[in-house]
Amino acid sequence: MNGNPLNILQSCFSQSWGGLEIQAFEVSRNLHRMGHTVHVAGSVGSRHIQEAANSGLRTVPYDVTGYFHPVIAWKLSQLIRREDIDIIHCQHSKDLATVVPAMKLSRKSVPIVLSKRVGSYISKKDIFHQFTFRHVSRVLAVSRVIAENIIQTTPIDHQRVSVLHDAVDTDFFSPENSDRNRMRGEFGMTEKNTVVGFAGRFTPGKGHEQLLEAAAILRRKNPDVRFLVVGEASHGEQFYEHSMRSMAHDKNLQDIVIFTGFRKDIRDVMSAFDILAFPSHAESFGMVLIEAMAMELPVVSTNCDGVLDIVVEGETGLYAHPRSGEELALALERFIRDPQLRTKMGKAGRRRVENNFSQKEQTKALDRIYRELLSSTR
Repeated sequence: MNGNPLNILQSCFSQSWGGLEIQAFEVSRNLHRMGHTVHVAGSVGSRHIQEAANSGLRTVPYDVTGYFHPVIAWKLSQLIRREDIDIIHCQHSKDLATVVPAMKLSRKSVPIVLSKRVGSYISKKDIFHQFTFRHVSRVLAVSRVIAENIIQTTPIDHQRVSVLHDAVDTDFFSPENSDRNRMRGEFGMTEKNTVVGFAGRFTPGKGHEQLLEAAAILRRKNPDVRFLVVGEASHGEQFYEHSMRSMAHDKNLQDIVIFTGFRKDIRDVMSAFDILAFPSHAESFGMVLIEAMAMELPVVSTNCDGVLDIVVEGETGLYAHPRSGEELALALERFIRDPQLRTKMGKAGRRRVENNFSQKEQTKALDRIYRELLSSTR
């Protein structure tokens, strides 16, 4: 850390617990480990607040639903003054509706940073958004496609938008921590099997259909191939998961496709994979890609959106067009038939993650951004 520790207010009022919220928690925890004082504002009873408290972070729970919360904005303004907050970092766009009024009420000129991990399909250039974005010092986009989306849909100057990728702990996600034999044994697999792994929640657009289509194609020539499908449906999407399990049954894939359900030990499960399949139709980034690449797994992914920031075609993985089970099968078969290619691209993927998606480097970059904004403000 270059300079004195900062007092940082991190906000994430989302009630969910998915990629966005997990990354928000990871950012707060890593800043705390760097030596900063981090206050985490979140929704009462949310998993985000619970995880932050369990990690020793200072938590500020509020009952936030909807957009406008004048009482909570007032309380937050008092915290900003009392704790002499240096930087406010919103991890969720809706937080701006509460955080910007709080900053104004505090009568302190505190730089506000917004992280954007999801694109918008509607224009947000009305009077309300003009007011909130006027007070945003920097927007950090998770990928280039999200940065372009922000510039197109919000009233913010492109000079205040930059890309800061999400990142992984490369010490934790490492092939050195692999327990391959134990995990393969749990799923009834041996070294003669080539295992294609998939990890992600069951929701339309993740490409489960194409994965199952590819499995049906590949089994004809590759009887030892196996598929591990990790994840479960979110609330309200159980029908989709049921339809995918029915599709696997209808295609007679029960003997080669295993649905593991939700797993907390995703790193250990990945150690059983030989290849990661990522057939998503559209993705702002793709955390599972960098987790797998850190584990030295070659990847087959669709060539769209934020994935283009991660996977280098022919170097760390292979591309297939979205919604094409045939292309997915062809790319997977190249890896299935060439273990040396798998090893080569797996190692290249690990190097790419270490150079571009390391949590340690991400935290250092964020620290530099905070200090640049403070310097310009002062």
